[in-house]
Formats: sequence, C-alpha cells, structure tokens
Amino acid sequence: MHNTRLAVALMLMGTLLAGALHADSISYISGSGAKAEVKIADGVIIKGWSASKVEFEGADKKVVSVDYNNVLSVDRSYSRDMQNALDMIGADPAGAMDALKAIASGGSALDKEEATYIRAQLLENESVATGRTGPAIEGYKEYVKNWKNGYFARDVYARLAGMQGENDARATLAGMIRADKALERLGNQLLGELEARAGKLPAAIKAFQSARSAAVAEKNKNTEALAKAWEGMCEVANGNVAGGKALLEAVTEDESLDDPDSTDDEAALAVAFPALGDAHFGSDAFQKGYDAYVKGAYYAWWTGGSREGHCLGRAYLCAKKLESTDEKWKKRKDKLRTALALGFPKVLQDVEAQ
Repeated sequence: MHNTRLAVALMLMGTLLAGALHADSISYISGSGAKAEVKIADGVIIKGWSASKVEFEGADKKVVSVDYNNVLSVDRSYSRDMQNALDMIGADPAGAMDALKAIASGGSALDKEEATYIRAQLLENESVATGRTGPAIEGYKEYVKNWKNGYFARDVYARLAGMQGENDARATLAGMIRADKALERLGNQLLGELEARAGKLPAAIKAFQSARSAAVAEKNKNTEALAKAWEGMCEVANGNVAGGKALLEAVTEDESLDDPDSTDDEAALAVAFPALGDAHFGSDAFQKGYDAYVKGAYYAWWTGGSREGHCLGRAYLCAKKLESTDEKWKKRKDKLRTALALGFPKVLQDVEAQ
C-alpha cells in the first residue's frame, strides 16, 4: 500500500485541478435496490462533509444530504492559494507541503481539512525515501485531532495505524471506533486484523464480531462477508474448527457474493478459502482441502494478495497425501511442484521439508 502513496497524491491533484475551473459537483447513488440510480449534480456548492455524509446546496438553495456510502465522487472548486499549492506537488513537493500547512491554518473549513490530509500523504511519501516516519505520523495525528470523524478519516486512521507500532496502532483504531458510528465497521475490521497478526485471537474474534454486526446494520453483504471470513479463520486457528468452518462455508458457499462494484467480496473469499483449506487439512479431509487451497490461490492472485504461493504449497501437500489413492493426484502434485519451483521456490523448499 505504501508504494502507491505518490500515485494517490498525484491522482488527487488531477481531480482537484479539474475542479478549480468551475463550481462544485457531486455524483451519488440515489435510492436502493431496483430503484437505485446514479445522479450527478453540477453547479452546486459543497456545504459540508464528514465520515457519515456530504451536504450540498443546489441552485434552489436547498441543502441535500447524501450518505457517505452512496457518494461516488466529489469535485470542489478551490481558492487560489489551494490551487497554487496543488500545482506545486509534482515539481516542488516540499514547497507544496509548506503551502498546504499555511492553508491548514488559515483557509476555508473544507480547504483546511483537505490540505491537512494531502500534506500528511506527502509526508508519508517522503518517509519512504528517508525512512523517517515521525513527520507523517504527526501529520496524520494533526488530522485526527481536528477532524476525528472527517471526510478523509477512514483513510487517515488506516494509514496512521499502518505506520505505528502495535500498541499505538491499537489505540488509534480504538479511537476510530469511538469517533463516529459510521467508522465502527472499518475500525473494528482493522483492529481485528491487527490482533490477528499479533496472534491475539480472542481479541481478534471479538473485533470481527463487532465489524460483522456493524456491516449487518449497514446492510452491506460484502463487508459482512469480509468480517465473517476473518472471524472464521481466527476461530479455526484458535481451535474452534467446527465453528470456524461454519462461518467460512457461509462465505464460500454464498453465490450472491459477486459485486462488480466492490473488491470486498473477492477479499473475503481470499481469506475464507485458505482458512477453510486449513480446517479440512487438519481433519485429514485432503481432497476438500485441495479444492479450497486451489480456490484460495486464485483469489489471492485476483486480489493481489501475498498468499498465492502459500495456497499452492498447501494444495501440493494435499495432493501428496492423496497420490497413493489415484494416479490423478500424482499428476496434480507434479504440476504443482513445477509451478512452485518456477514461481515460489522458497515455498516449495518449505513444504518438501514437511
């Protein structure tokens, strides 16, 4: 994720530059289900925004409030100072950061918030080259201090926690959960992932249960599946194999998880299938384990994850366990060995040592 910071900043700059020549505009989803439609409101004034909504005023002077989750894009016009600061990002990022700092102190309300956010991103980009994360951490903390439930808060909390040590990150995400009901789902999801990586499985399970409840309240099946997949994985790892399998199969067998407008469904499957493979492998159900690991490898590849090699290695072990039962398993084992040797030699070395 860190390697994309400059690209994100430049993309933001392009969006902002496009908005400098005309009044504000917003595109959003209105209605739900079969009645949902995309609306584009041009020539409006963005009056306010937060983690929960965006408000704009139309030509009729009426203020319309749009739920954050229904907002597709916001294009604002900017002050001359803000525009000049954004113009500097590509050629003089240090100068841009100084200009953005000044705007964060004396610009309009929305410019202050956005300038603080973009400046923190630029500081993070700089930290990749310098190895000094302190300034970026302070930049993100400045945003949280002033806009704990701001429009960019989701990204800020995630980036800040990603740069911090375990205890500080835990405190940051706990603050995110408290900051606004609109942030509870993602805050608990990120906290659960932190606890899972730290090996604190009961705490992770509790966080994922909270994330799942929040997703249900938001009526978002994709994020509900994501939390459920992580929860199931942790239950299996914590020894509750039956309970974990039930959660995982509820994800892997849900044919409605096919949303072209979201990547959360594929991310959920990328977690669920490898964990289901582990559950089957631990129960000596090697054929089911093989099937789950192969699907896990596919979704790991599809989502750009890092577990494709792991899944192929585990599928190789399943095929190896089954090769005496049918010639097809020996052929599959040999094909997987070739794939591992070419793409994941370290994984092959590890599994052959088992």
